[in-house]
Amino acid sequence: MNTPDLSFQALEKARALLADSTPLNRDCGRLCAAACCQGEGVDCRGGMLLFPGEEGLYQALPEGFAITPDEGVLPGGRLLSCQGFCDRALRPLACRIFPLAILLDEAETPWVALDPRAWPICPLMPSGLEGLSAGFVSAVKEAAGVLAQTAEMRAFLRGQTRFIRRLQKPLWEESGAAL
Repeated sequence: MNTPDLSFQALEKARALLADSTPLNRDCGRLCAAACCQGEGVDCRGGMLLFPGEEGLYQALPEGFAITPDEGVLPGGRLLSCQGFCDRALRPLACRIFPLAILLDEAETPWVALDPRAWPICPLMPSGLEGLSAGFVSAVKEAAGVLAQTAEMRAFLRGQTRFIRRLQKPLWEESGAAL
């Protein structure tokens, strides 16, 4: 059985694997004015879903950061948002892997795919995985393998996978997204 300590170690290792890796071999935030970093609206809703244990890394929030509860993806979910600029070492894992998502297949083997939630804001999406730095995609795949080794992270990834699959269902299917 895995413990929270093992999950936190997996989280730290995954974050380290992506510390210096970016979707392009340059700052992709210059293409879209860091759209993925911006909270939405006056109350700064929006942001990146924190992985299990990650909120503990933000006990002393850097200036401009906010953590808000959001159960839209998972029960007990927490979103971290910033004002568009931060020390890259402080980015949560979801920022480090954006515009990708880590998903689990039926056998609970991790894989990476373009995150459909990125379509409205990320100009890299039309290029597909092939348009992203191969080193970045490889680092996300390696991080996915590390995370999937613990039960707590697999449960998180399972929930995220269910959410993304619901987003991708056609609207005319009974269980598809509702308008």
